[in-house]
Amino acid sequence: MNSHRVSEEIGLQAGSPIRLNNAAGIRVRCLRGTIWITVANEPSDVFLGSGQSYLISRNGLSLVEQIGNSSIQLERRGAEGWLKGLIRRLKNGPER
Repeated sequence: MNSHRVSEEIGLQAGSPIRLNNAAGIRVRCLRGTIWITVANEPSDVFLGSGQSYLISRNGLSLVEQIGNSSIQLERRGAEGWLKGLIRRLKNGPER
């Protein structure tokens, strides 16, 4: 049984970083373009190109931003409800 949960492709919007709170254990995969990841309390930022991925190892706020036309995929072990909720918020905006 596969305990990994993977999101569908998420297109990033210019000037609108994706905010991931308490994101330890999430793998961010760059599917297209270049992305910039900032993780709270990490000494440096991470830049990924198409086909590369990064495993977030700390909780706190993480920001994922595009550089040019980019898309990502998110993966987390055993977190189906959490990941589905995140995808819904990214597609539909925050609940009001």
